[in-house]
Amino acid sequence: MFKFALRNMAVRRTRLLLVVLSIVISAGVALLSFNISRQVSEGIVSTAAYYDMIIGPSGSATQLAMNTMFFTDEPLGTIPYDYVTELQKSGLTNAVVPFTMGDSYNGSRIVGTVPLFLEDKPLKTGEMFSEVYEAVIGSAVAEKYNLNIGDQMVTTHGLGTSGSEHAASPLIVTGILRKTDTAYDNTVFTSYRTVWAIHGSEEHEEEDEDEEEETEAHEGEVCAILVKSKGFNEYYQLSNYYSENAQLLVINPSTVLREVLQQVDLSARIVYILCGIILLMNILVISVITLLNLFDSRKEISLMRLIGISMKRIAQLYLIQNGIIGLVSVALAMLLSHLCLKLMGSLVASMGIVLSVWNIYPMEWGIALLVFAISVLPTMICILSMSRKDGLD
Repeated sequence: MFKFALRNMAVRRTRLLLVVLSIVISAGVALLSFNISRQVSEGIVSTAAYYDMIIGPSGSATQLAMNTMFFTDEPLGTIPYDYVTELQKSGLTNAVVPFTMGDSYNGSRIVGTVPLFLEDKPLKTGEMFSEVYEAVIGSAVAEKYNLNIGDQMVTTHGLGTSGSEHAASPLIVTGILRKTDTAYDNTVFTSYRTVWAIHGSEEHEEEDEDEEEETEAHEGEVCAILVKSKGFNEYYQLSNYYSENAQLLVINPSTVLREVLQQVDLSARIVYILCGIILLMNILVISVITLLNLFDSRKEISLMRLIGISMKRIAQLYLIQNGIIGLVSVALAMLLSHLCLKLMGSLVASMGIVLSVWNIYPMEWGIALLVFAISVLPTMICILSMSRKDGLD
């Protein structure tokens, strides 16, 4: 029966390929949309969990949050490092972390900070940076550029790949982070004093870099300060005090990123609705093609009935046939969605988002099962109707 089903499928391969293609595209889009929305949401939630306050130059709250949490977008500018010292002496904080940015390594952002910034990011190998020009790199940076402990990295001025090189002051790799499936995998971390040293020892005279240098942290400056206050009251004390300064922007990263997350969830819902519409259209396409196949197979079915094959056996034949189509389509849809994740990984990495190809959520299996059921359902309905007929109709 199985071999006969395969032969029967080969005869009608054009129609069956149309069914497979429609199922693969719609199911692949649904699976991809769900996977991306979940990974982005989890990345945002986990990243915003530690610090309850970010202080930076006045400007966009979303830009400040995305720059410091996901290392994307441009820094808003710089503020004096004196604020870091002031916060550390206030007695209202558990953690005060300076944050600088302005250079890159082959497009990967370089963050100048302190080891405390990587407190919850374990090292895969090596040691944390402690001296000027030492650096800890993310797992994706190490893998992509085949970097090991002790290797030197010649960085580039600016956040792109076309800036002038800091050939006189290369960074030395002292540690490699474990894979985190976050923006940390695509980033290079060093001391904020390293950033000061690089920009203090080299002069950039090109006129087209004047605007870019305004957002860089030279000696005595940082791009932002990440703060973990001691408690609820201390948070409001600090927030009220620094918010009075018109030159500063004070944000709660969880609040800002929650708004970003709501936009992501809304976009995901829209995609889910579109996928649902496509799946409904697939049911119609599969139903029509199934009816056409059964109509074309009337003589074939009559001949099988004449030689004594029961309608139940004939029904099994077509159920096996559509079951194979459903399984192949679902498998291809899963493969397609995760291939797209791999292709999109390098694209969204520049936006501070890391997509893992190997993340498969339980709901994805649920979607795959639903798609399989949809692919077999029209045939089951037609066959059940046929199986009730016991004559040579």
